[in-house]
Amino acid sequence: MLERPPDVSDGEILDLARTHWDPRADVVEHLPVGWGAHHWRVDVSGEPRLFLTLDPDLPRHTVASLEAAYSSAAALDLDFAWPSLPSSRGPYVVALGTRKASVTGWLDGQRPEESVAELPDLLARLHAVPAPDAALAWTSEVEPDLGDRLRDLLQQPWSGPLGPAARELVVEHLARVGAWTREHARLLALADPSSYVVTHGEPHVRNQWVARGRTWLIDWESLRLAPRERDLATLVHEGRDVDHDPQMVRLFDLEWRLGEVWSFAQWLQGPHVGDADDRTALGGLTSELTRPHFDER
Repeated sequence: MLERPPDVSDGEILDLARTHWDPRADVVEHLPVGWGAHHWRVDVSGEPRLFLTLDPDLPRHTVASLEAAYSSAAALDLDFAWPSLPSSRGPYVVALGTRKASVTGWLDGQRPEESVAELPDLLARLHAVPAPDAALAWTSEVEPDLGDRLRDLLQQPWSGPLGPAARELVVEHLARVGAWTREHARLLALADPSSYVVTHGEPHVRNQWVARGRTWLIDWESLRLAPRERDLATLVHEGRDVDHDPQMVRLFDLEWRLGEVWSFAQWLQGPHVGDADDRTALGGLTSELTRPHFDER
């Protein structure tokens, strides 16, 4: 998130880092990076030591699901996985009110300007590893009555600064969302759990990090056992020549699109102030309602 949370102070984050990860922590700095969560750098004696993430109170990532994902990522025997670190008491995830905190070690480096050439090889290695005991199986987050839910949401006031524009977008594309939801349900029935492999879930360029002379995959909160196409959709989107099931790629394109539409619509129907995060949400809603599918390019 670009804006810092209004109800969490740097002092609370510093106390959290000291209590659960490193008692030597002496400075924290909020970082306006990423999307969907808040982030801080945690320093020890003037040196960056930890990257702390605070996830919001949303059903997509619960304490249990995050714990399963992070502990599974830490169990992978892969030299490109940059996992979370356990707290001093054992768990990888610590509650702060209704939010969930986790950390990784600080990794000096940079995000590549475009997806790295070796990504297909990294994903092939990931998909070949044995499933960690704690890994959860993927389940769809798209409700089959999403179209009806959006219609109900449209009956509520959209009174925030960006609400009217967001509502107009949803009204304009509501019929398409209904058709996408029905197609998603049909494709979901074709997924075969016996073929599931370990997947990262979001291996796009924003979760690639170049450091120490190699590429790392970061942000493992979405690790699940799932069809390979959950990751391969990124490669297909980039125009890479990889073996894939087109129907499963289409499924995960719809999974992402419909999940984002519902999330952004709820956000912009609710109270908001029109800040940078709200404008990003409106941009995301616009993109997901109007962009082509992979096979329509």
